[in-house]
Amino acid sequence: MRVIAGDIGGTNTRLAFCEVDGNTVHLLHRERYLNAAATGLEAHLQAFLAHLPAPEAACFAVAGPTDGRHAHLTNLAWTIDAERIAARLKLPHVKLVNDFLAVGHGLDAVDDQHRAVLQSGHLIEEAARAVLGAGTGLGVSICVWNGRRHVPLPSEGGHIGFAPMDDEQIRLLNFLRAEYKRASAERILSGPGIVALYRFRLHESGREHEPDSLLHDTLPAAAIAQAALNQSEAQAVEAMRLFCRIYGQTAGDLALLAQARGGIYLAGGIAPKILPLLKHPEFMDGFHNKGRFAEWTRNVPVGVVLDEDVGLKGAALAGAALA
Repeated sequence: MRVIAGDIGGTNTRLAFCEVDGNTVHLLHRERYLNAAATGLEAHLQAFLAHLPAPEAACFAVAGPTDGRHAHLTNLAWTIDAERIAARLKLPHVKLVNDFLAVGHGLDAVDDQHRAVLQSGHLIEEAARAVLGAGTGLGVSICVWNGRRHVPLPSEGGHIGFAPMDDEQIRLLNFLRAEYKRASAERILSGPGIVALYRFRLHESGREHEPDSLLHDTLPAAAIAQAALNQSEAQAVEAMRLFCRIYGQTAGDLALLAQARGGIYLAGGIAPKILPLLKHPEFMDGFHNKGRFAEWTRNVPVGVVLDEDVGLKGAALAGAALA
């Protein structure tokens, strides 16, 4: 089946012309577009479809809540209307899904060589599993077994409240509340969150007004993460230590919420880039820091999805189900 799949984030739109056969997705042609250069999704689609054969369905994963027909993106001033896209571009069976619902679908299309294990645990195949991922924002989906396969549920779980676990994190909470009033997990576990953590660490060290900090880099979040990987800047190292610790805490909370013995999977753009940092003890220490349920968390499989096309593949699988 020929499907147009899209992964619409706050920064980029990725489109693919796919062939779907069961859980196997072949990406025959794909393009990436910067969203800042366009007024909406239709402009990208017109350019993409110009020289392609007609698909049998189309499905677009969007970074925000959707009813399947309409969406307003959380971190981008776009409104997407599936019926208008279908009519104007003559696309059959157009559907919108939450971006991490698509990632939940896409887990079935990811092979073992595109997964990095952080904890092998003891997998229960028919148990629930959860996927979360930091990128421009924080995406979450819980996937439940329906007797035949895992079905991902739509979620805005990235906006759950941040729960500090020690005195440093309490100070971080107060630092974030002074700026945002409410501190959600996404305020920390995202590209902008990395920048916020670095600003917090500069504040803690009395360096917030230094003119040569990494905040002045063109891509500050990437610069901070790279400095932590290189261990070339002390406050970047501390910021990413906090990031990994809180990422682990949040993943552990989701594991408890879903009883996710089917696995916790980290997706999104950031996790594969900082994999060496996630392999340090901070992430799993945060994951295991669950009091009376600490031992239970040691049985949960935890891994990082390295396939950057997991969202596209999931959108293609969701789209194929329409036709």
